[in-house]
Amino acid sequence: MQKWHFWVAIFVALALSGWSVGVTTRLSRGITVIERDLDRAFEDLATLSRRVSEIQTTQESGLGPEVTVYYARSTMTESHLVPVRQRAAVGAEPIKGALDLLVRGPLPESGLERTVPQGTEIRNLTIRGDLATVDFSGEIATNFVGGSLNEALLIGSIVNTLTEFSGIARVQILIEGKKRESIGGHISIDTPQERQAELIGPR
Repeated sequence: MQKWHFWVAIFVALALSGWSVGVTTRLSRGITVIERDLDRAFEDLATLSRRVSEIQTTQESGLGPEVTVYYARSTMTESHLVPVRQRAAVGAEPIKGALDLLVRGPLPESGLERTVPQGTEIRNLTIRGDLATVDFSGEIATNFVGGSLNEALLIGSIVNTLTEFSGIARVQILIEGKKRESIGGHISIDTPQERQAELIGPR
């Protein structure tokens, strides 16, 4: 082999060796980056899995506060209020949670009737001393079906539900932030109402 052939062969061998080392180094670095990204992805997945498990556990075992809500029951001869023990939403403040259930109405399969008109919303609720003041949206009056007994059951369900809580003895009902003489023209609500046990009947 001529001398220049020898040196060309040496150069080619060195070049190939350098290329191979470079490729191997780049591949090694790439694999390292991929492995690190995969480790992070697995860590994120594990964290997400734990969070989902925590949420499922909370939903399965974490129950909201148990409260007493008053709905109506009607027969051929009379109508009265019935106390029902229910669970408020998870994380709900018990008093507000009870009112939310009352406004929502009883479960369809319960055989009971709602007292608060459809569309009514709770605008505000405050507790000062033994007085609870609850402010309803205008639908409590505009969507009211009428009748003195229905009005008594409506007011009684609100008052009795709130006075189930220790420390609350009186309830002031507001409509759109203001006192009104009545909801349907039969019963005065411009002063605080006390518990109305006479409206409660058997389940």
